[in-house]
Amino acid sequence: MYITVEDLKKHLNIDFSDDDEYLISLIEVAQASIEMYVSTSLSDYEISSGKLNPMLVHAIKILAGTFYANREAVAFAEPRPIPYTLDYLVKPFRKYT
Repeated sequence: MYITVEDLKKHLNIDFSDDDEYLISLIEVAQASIEMYVSTSLSDYEISSGKLNPMLVHAIKILAGTFYANREAVAFAEPRPIPYTLDYLVKPFRKYT
């Protein structure tokens, strides 16, 4: 994993440990989802000693945070994408075959 539970908790302003295992699973799912989107392993974007490009690190946090806040497939409000977030961070890394 490229981010820790502590990194994600800081990003989400979580100060309790009840959800730690759930957050780990969300980090794993977010990383796998981004790898599927960019059509390559995130390790291809490591910049030094196992560190991932910061744009992708932030994308993992945003996606995991979205999964944490929206635990179901249905929303009762009209969701709208926020400009310059997930798509903006991930699109430059996408490989088209």
